[in-house]
Amino acid sequence: MLIVMLAFLAGGIPIVFAIGLASLTGMLVVGAGAPLIMIPNSMFNGMDSFPLMAVPFFVLAGEIMNRGGITVRLVRFANALVGRFTGGLAHANIVASMLFAGITGSALADTAAIGSTMIPAMRKAGYDADYSAAVTASSSLIGPIIPPSITMVIFGVTASVSIGGLFLSGIVPGILIGLGLMVMASIIARRRGYQMAGEAISPRKFVALTGNALLALMMPVIILGGIFGGIMTPTEAAAVAVAYSLLVGMLVFRELHLKDLPILFLRAGRVTAMIMIIVGVARIFADVLSSEQVPQQLSAAIMSLTDNKWLILLLMNLFLLLVGCVMDTTAAIIILTPVLLPVATSIGLDPLTFGIIMCINLIIGLATPPLGICLFVAADIANISFEKLVMAIWPFLLVEVAVLLLITYVPEVAMIVPRYFGYL
Repeated sequence: MLIVMLAFLAGGIPIVFAIGLASLTGMLVVGAGAPLIMIPNSMFNGMDSFPLMAVPFFVLAGEIMNRGGITVRLVRFANALVGRFTGGLAHANIVASMLFAGITGSALADTAAIGSTMIPAMRKAGYDADYSAAVTASSSLIGPIIPPSITMVIFGVTASVSIGGLFLSGIVPGILIGLGLMVMASIIARRRGYQMAGEAISPRKFVALTGNALLALMMPVIILGGIFGGIMTPTEAAAVAVAYSLLVGMLVFRELHLKDLPILFLRAGRVTAMIMIIVGVARIFADVLSSEQVPQQLSAAIMSLTDNKWLILLLMNLFLLLVGCVMDTTAAIIILTPVLLPVATSIGLDPLTFGIIMCINLIIGLATPPLGICLFVAADIANISFEKLVMAIWPFLLVEVAVLLLITYVPEVAMIVPRYFGYL
């Protein structure tokens, strides 16, 4: 099944059809033990989940906030905070991504929204195009790590793990990645001679920028506060986020109008449809593997090779990083979670800890060749070749891999916040 899927992907077949045809191949090989009626049943069961309703709401909230002028205000606020440092616009780019992460939960949305604003501004200020695009693509990966996160919603549903706990586990790693990227951006800026600093901002203007940004930053406060205060489920919190973004965009900033809503609904619908159809076909793939007891066989095979916990964790990380390079994040989670979770639990790893490790591994794949979608978007905005961006982004990816290894071998770094709130 994996060979068939990779062959279709190599031939340019869209991921959803590659997974579906590979699943069908597996069912035909299994024979009479797997009737074809399993296809619609598995697809429906994969998508029939109340927590998954959070996905369209988070997507729509991000679209509304972006159209309502939130992105621009967050960028201005980030520039006011760190724009005076060496390579200040790069720092502003990263900080803006960290702030925007608390709104959309999507790396692609972050790349498109922040990139369309920051990449032209950085190039105008004298930064090289490849550096500008690399900072944008690498920092956009913070989007699905700092809560809320669509990726974590998918994992939580697949592994029956608390989505709230997953959200909390992403806070510290997301902040560490942001700080690490700022250090790397500063080092490269000094080597390339980027000494540009932002203009001095008066205290009065800074207060105004902060006030505008706070209205946007209240969204993650509402989402997380509602969830962890026991007031709302993640799905209900996502719906409230949509209502809040509408109020801010239409009544406060007044940049969002009723005539804008149809196109925003359409965009959110398209993104949601893409995610959900992948969820459906990936569930077929996972069910076929499960029916043939592949997870149990793989777990036994790995444990027969070595019982060293640290070596197994290293092998899992290497495998997931490789998968992230060639497979869609949603599909990878649904297909591989039933396979790898038993291995993780067999070496004493908590499902919540495994969840954040797996999510960050696959999220890094969004900015790695050959299928890193964030790379394509950033390269297009910066008007540079894909290959040039790949050469420029690797120092930033090393930072993110370093944080990944830190939370893998020192899991308490990521688990300190969930533990405080009683999820462990």
